[in-house]
Amino acid sequence: MFNFLKRLFIKYNSTMEKEIYEQPKIIEELLKKYLLKDNDINIDIPDNIKKIALIASGSSYHSATIAANYLRDNVHCYAQSYYASEFSLVENIDVDNDTLYIFISQSGETADTNKALDIVKIKTDKTLAITNTKNSTLYNNVKYKVLTNAGAEKAIASTKAMSAQMFCLFLIAAKIMKTRGIPVGSLVEELQKIPAVIKSTLEKRKLINNFSKKLSNYENAAILASGMFYPLAKEGALKIKETSYINTTAYPTGEFLHGHIAILNKKCAVIALVNNNNVDFTLKILEKIKNNYSTDSFIISAFNINVKKQKDIICLESYNDIEFLFSALIIEQMLAYETAVLLGRNVDKPSGLSKIVK
Repeated sequence: MFNFLKRLFIKYNSTMEKEIYEQPKIIEELLKKYLLKDNDINIDIPDNIKKIALIASGSSYHSATIAANYLRDNVHCYAQSYYASEFSLVENIDVDNDTLYIFISQSGETADTNKALDIVKIKTDKTLAITNTKNSTLYNNVKYKVLTNAGAEKAIASTKAMSAQMFCLFLIAAKIMKTRGIPVGSLVEELQKIPAVIKSTLEKRKLINNFSKKLSNYENAAILASGMFYPLAKEGALKIKETSYINTTAYPTGEFLHGHIAILNKKCAVIALVNNNNVDFTLKILEKIKNNYSTDSFIISAFNINVKKQKDIICLESYNDIEFLFSALIIEQMLAYETAVLLGRNVDKPSGLSKIVK
């Protein structure tokens, strides 16, 4: 904690680095704004919602997919995420009045997302925006609104906007649970700990830097994860690609064995997310990789594990899946940042990419 506080008074080397370190404070402010007494959630949603559709692009889509997984598994609410661009291309898409349509965009000006909203609005007003920008096009054209209040995100790679969106989606999950009479105390307690969890994760920067030194020697990388951590792996792959230009792809851990593992015949690093539900399975796959391929493998684990001859492990000591989601997200952001810096990339303005900021 001392190192984290000390960091607040140090001049940052880039906007991306600064925005990564702003995340604990942003989550603290979201708790103050949206969490009321008796675990009430200060977010308006329509009544009698049977299904959730989450529509977004880029990092926002990854947060949507994580939320869809959580809603299905823990709230017993049918939920599905959609790429905004693909949603907009479907002719005669089935829009119904039993579904809450959630649109997610940092700027509120993402063209694909706003086009999808226009399609949905013709048939229902059960539309909700999660955005960082008040009075944006998205914000002004939905019935229900949730502001992430992350401040302008200027770096191309989304960091604080992504974590704020994800946090707001968990608050919405809590709201839905309340409306269905499902106890939310446990979820709220987990969410209240997230600022401290992020601060603790940022303390592992030296370990992350050691990962980055090895990863920077590769042109290709694979990230493996299971369940609702697979979209988190996709987010990590996106971060590494857009900042360092290393060709990084995410795979469901088990699916990687079905042909995809052949990419390890070329020089390719492997990063594995290990959570409580997939530890034995993942370690067996990593053992197979070690025995058959010459590559560096890195483990980001939710808890302390001891793997023979495996040096590159970051153990996060997470007590539940939500803590691990946010911890691993921060690790991925820092890994992408440190690797890009080592390779001499412009982390704030990667070549050929642009971003709407309002």
